[in-house]
Amino acid sequence: MRKLMVMMLTITFGNVYAQSENLLNIPSKTTTRIPVEEGPNVWGVFHGRVPCQEMAKELKMPVESSCEKLKWAFTFYQDPATRQLTAYKWEGSLFRNKPAEGKCVLLKGMPDNPDAVLVQLNPDKPEHSVFLLKGDDNVLFMLDSNKNLIKGTDYLSYTFNRVVN
Repeated sequence: MRKLMVMMLTITFGNVYAQSENLLNIPSKTTTRIPVEEGPNVWGVFHGRVPCQEMAKELKMPVESSCEKLKWAFTFYQDPATRQLTAYKWEGSLFRNKPAEGKCVLLKGMPDNPDAVLVQLNPDKPEHSVFLLKGDDNVLFMLDSNKNLIKGTDYLSYTFNRVVN
């Protein structure tokens, strides 16, 4: 039955690559030299790599023509008392000199899934908002400005996995 389901999904979605199914989807240990933030005010830390040219075009940011991939780290903060998402810090390629920081919120709904849980960066600046789909507690997927999944490749995807120390 599982093989049939995988075949059907492959036929339906073609060359869509993302996090593989794992019933024990647990956070990875960070591979950075600097420990990731933790504590009651941290909602989560997520790392991933995305294709450079495509993502720079989506974000309307200039990059060199030789740019192949972007390595990013998102740290999301919450109110410790209410556990409501409040802010983010976005580090890595494109933000080497200074991390991008701002407000963020959880939303519901995308074009093909009204129950989907999304993280919206910069809700106070809609023209600069970025959307991430919450796959589960340990994985986020980058969405385009219309809240649609962005296709990746077998080399680079638009997937961000939770990391811990």
